[in-house]
Amino acid sequence: MILIIIRELLSSILLVEVVLFPNRFLSVLLVVSSASLFSTAALAASVTQVQQQALNDQQQARQSQHTIDQLDDNKLAIIQKVKQLQAEAEQLEQYNVYLTELVQDQASEVASYQQQIIDVKETRQGLVPLMVKMLDNLAQFVALDAPFLLDERQQRISQLQQMMNKADISEAEKYRRILTAYQIEAEYGSKMGEYQGELALDGTTRTVQYFYLGRVAFVALSLDGKAVWSWDRNQQQWLSVDNAYAQDVKQAIAIAKKTEIPNLIKLPLIAEVSQ
Repeated sequence: MILIIIRELLSSILLVEVVLFPNRFLSVLLVVSSASLFSTAALAASVTQVQQQALNDQQQARQSQHTIDQLDDNKLAIIQKVKQLQAEAEQLEQYNVYLTELVQDQASEVASYQQQIIDVKETRQGLVPLMVKMLDNLAQFVALDAPFLLDERQQRISQLQQMMNKADISEAEKYRRILTAYQIEAEYGSKMGEYQGELALDGTTRTVQYFYLGRVAFVALSLDGKAVWSWDRNQQQWLSVDNAYAQDVKQAIAIAKKTEIPNLIKLPLIAEVSQ
């Protein structure tokens, strides 16, 4: 715009000079040409400076934007880290609550175990005399009972008595074995069985076939099947009975061996022998 105005002004001056002073036309033309060249060069320099400044501004803008982008990335990273730390803090808080409750529960269990230890000690002090008494009663019971399987039963009691002096067996295991022996003795009352053994009677020892039916009948049959004896609980001895029982005793032994089917048989009862 300035250049246009200067050009118009110079043109007006030039026109006046041509009309009024023709001789000066050449000088004015030279002046105008110089001014025009000067203005063009100055304008070109200004444009270059403006372009360079614009380039500089663009570069600075890009650098500023890059810096802003980096700051944004750093800000996002910091926010993400803060969220992560908050989540970890919440987890640690929950874990601390869990540990606190766990420690309290463990403390309760420890107190319970300590009380149980005290109770076990007290129970143990009372359990040992009880087991000794149970064995004495069991031995007395077998001695007064019908003497079927006598060696086996007495050996079981002897092993239990020896067990009481062993330190490598716990009181609980000792008590369990004693209860098992009681259970075996109780089951004899509902079982029948037969076995071969020695019978000492009147100074003579003979091999016989024994048969027992619970604690109701306990008889012995000679191997030739001709003599029958029955245990008398009241007199605690063997008594000879009528040979008429021999066939029934043979059948009872066969049933016990499971070589015959169960059938009605007639046996002398333990309580009836001495009557």
